[in-house]
Amino acid sequence: MKSYYSCSLFEDKEFKISQSFTVKQQELLLKNVLSNGNFSFNKILVDYKCQWIKQDNWDSNSPTIIIPIKDNLELLSKTLLNLIEHKIDQMCNIIIVDDRSTNDIKNITIKNKFSYLRVDNEKGFNFSMLNNIAAFITHKLGGKEIILWNSDLWCVSQKYFIEFVKRHRANNSTISGSKLVYPPLEHSMNKGIDSDNIKQNFPNMINGAWRNKIQFGGSYWIYTGMRKHINFSPLHYCRFKEIENNKVNCDKGESFVTGALQMIDLEWFVISGGMNPSLAKNFQDVDLCLRANEQQKNVYYFGKDIYFYHDESISLDKEGKNDYQLDSDHALFGKIWNNKIISLVL
Repeated sequence: MKSYYSCSLFEDKEFKISQSFTVKQQELLLKNVLSNGNFSFNKILVDYKCQWIKQDNWDSNSPTIIIPIKDNLELLSKTLLNLIEHKIDQMCNIIIVDDRSTNDIKNITIKNKFSYLRVDNEKGFNFSMLNNIAAFITHKLGGKEIILWNSDLWCVSQKYFIEFVKRHRANNSTISGSKLVYPPLEHSMNKGIDSDNIKQNFPNMINGAWRNKIQFGGSYWIYTGMRKHINFSPLHYCRFKEIENNKVNCDKGESFVTGALQMIDLEWFVISGGMNPSLAKNFQDVDLCLRANEQQKNVYYFGKDIYFYHDESISLDKEGKNDYQLDSDHALFGKIWNNKIISLVL
């Protein structure tokens, strides 16, 4: 069985976008861990039922920002206000991807005159497919660039955003990311001294020591000895360092940049099959960047004197980060990349 399936939309040249459509997607889900250390996967078919409304002022010559979200109206309101205040909405198309929400995401999206894409399925959260479907629509509408934008990612300065886009284009980058920073208390939706994520995973940074520090400063890898099926684990470089630290306040080529903010050449994204649909909750951003590196495409981190806020724990999946899908993501990522990592990025 193949260890990788591309998004079916990108293989169907006759597929038509309408106000309502269904995407049938093959995915792999972990079946067994075999005695020899290998894995077996079940092949499943998932129906993604979609509703689409295009904004009136769509401009195919502008980048398209894609923001998946489920239910959190307060968070979406803050993020849209941030984009409007910095006039990012005047430079980009914006697609809000409504992931099975029970709240009225549609109303706030239409009220702000952005594009609305609702995606329902019976399997659960799939970050890859939410972005793949929005990217496919953008491509069909003549778009050339997409920007994956987490629902808790905020622009610090319009100048930083303009510079980020400028560097992506000037360096012929296929995938670009930037320096991400934990926001100070006054800009955060984590109103306690410490977020649950910090208390649980980074107890050395409690009592607010993490605020206004680096959340993502590039990529690095650690040997894990096959912990959770992976030989080498991808991690955020210089987490909790100062914003001006020379190791992160720079521009550099990288093995990966986080999917919280990725500007991507859309033609390459489509040709490459998009994000791996079988990596639903984890590693799809790293997998995408490794595939670009494998093809000798440019993957850049642009952090010299620019940064964005990422209120990390706000967008953590409330359906459970430690479930069977996550185990499957680990196993599949290991199956694809365990024998390639050393030669490719180390």
